[in-house]
Amino acid sequence: MNPLSLLLGLVAAIGVLLLANGIRSARGSDAATMARARLARQELGLGQSAVAIELEKPLVERLREPGRRWLNRQMSRMTPVARAATFRRQLDFVGAPLGLDPAGMEILRIAAAAGLGALGTAVGVLIGQPLAIGIGLVVGVAFGFYLPVLWLDELVRQRRAELEAVLPNALDVVAISMEAGLGLDRALEQLVRHQEGPLTLVAARALREIELGRPRTEALEEMAESTGIEDFVALVRSIIHAERTGVPIARTIAAHSAQMRVKRRLHIRSEAARASLKILLPTVGCVFPTLWLILLGPALLVVLSMNRH
Repeated sequence: MNPLSLLLGLVAAIGVLLLANGIRSARGSDAATMARARLARQELGLGQSAVAIELEKPLVERLREPGRRWLNRQMSRMTPVARAATFRRQLDFVGAPLGLDPAGMEILRIAAAAGLGALGTAVGVLIGQPLAIGIGLVVGVAFGFYLPVLWLDELVRQRRAELEAVLPNALDVVAISMEAGLGLDRALEQLVRHQEGPLTLVAARALREIELGRPRTEALEEMAESTGIEDFVALVRSIIHAERTGVPIARTIAAHSAQMRVKRRLHIRSEAARASLKILLPTVGCVFPTLWLILLGPALLVVLSMNRH
């Protein structure tokens, strides 16, 4: 067999193995999952320890666990602190897709780089030029290394757009609950209990932190900053200021909700006004040439036939 084919197969296999191990290790080493399992055992009255819960796992999974933890530790060491913090914040915001953590994200990037690098090299081999092999390898590795980051950024943008869409209605629910006599924490609990969506997940996380003893001001500020929505950050700051000065919080929330609706309406109008400019290029580049071909094509055929005669 061709040694290059064996090398490509080996690189692709290593990439797939790293990807599978990254996803499995991210799921298997999730401390929140272990905590939920332990709490479930306590609620059922079984009182089993973490060791007993660990022994209930399949033997193959328990044998692979040390290797996964070692791989996670190595990836954590290779990941800079700032990048790891950014990945942690983004993954928490979008709900940790595939059970990923910062170390699992780095493993996914390496696996994607290995897989797409092997694919690019295979394309270069099919072309048959050494330069094409090198270009395919470099482009595949670079694209694969940054593809998971682009995917995560797209998930963050989608989650932020969903939050901006549901935020005014959720603020109305909180304002109505507070006007009915509930406090801010109880109003947020009513929101989490009766509505579903990305905002309820963020609010539920903040409420859990408050219940665990974190100051409400810090929990609310981190909740707002994690979304990256400027209006939401300004709202939380206004709530904190109103709470300190004695201004009714319900009125503040209702005013911000109305203001956000006005901004959203203006944004929709501006996007509608830009639609005519956006369709100008497809119209000029696609519709007009076809129209000219239909209108001038028969006349051009007649002129060509007259020149032949």
